[in-house]
Amino acid sequence: MNRKEIINLLAIATANFPSMQERDMKPTAVLWEKALSDITYDVAEKALLKVLSTSKFFPTIAEIREAATQLTQPQQLDAMEAWGLVVNAIRRYGFYREEEALRSLPEDVADLVKQFTWRELCMNENPDTIRAQFRMAWETRSKRKKELDALPQEVRVMIEGLTDKMKLIGGA
Repeated sequence: MNRKEIINLLAIATANFPSMQERDMKPTAVLWEKALSDITYDVAEKALLKVLSTSKFFPTIAEIREAATQLTQPQQLDAMEAWGLVVNAIRRYGFYREEEALRSLPEDVADLVKQFTWRELCMNENPDTIRAQFRMAWETRSKRKKELDALPQEVRVMIEGLTDKMKLIGGA
């Protein structure tokens, strides 16, 4: 986004908050331009309108970025939906057809299944415990992904680079 588009967004936001109309919005414009530059104007405008529709306070960058992420990212499975896919794959493919089962699952579900191991999921004699562990792991992973997706592209790339370096150092 360019400065003119940021000014348009600020005009929309300040129209909703008359108390902000008398303030100097130049520092806010500079900050918004820096923090929202990787979002297209159309998405940012829709995100801003979403935030303005639900917030009683002047919108923050975090709220706008979160709304933009919600508007542009596909709906994620919740923990129980993901677990249901795992249970169905276990029933359909059983213990011996792990590769087929993993291919049948969405990538994010299959990745988490690999962390638990197919054998553990199939042979576990306490389904309530393994379901709870899977749910907690799924929710932790989903929260982390949601937070990462809301960050500016530049910051996200930096964090992902650091994470990759840590994996190399840790040997994982």
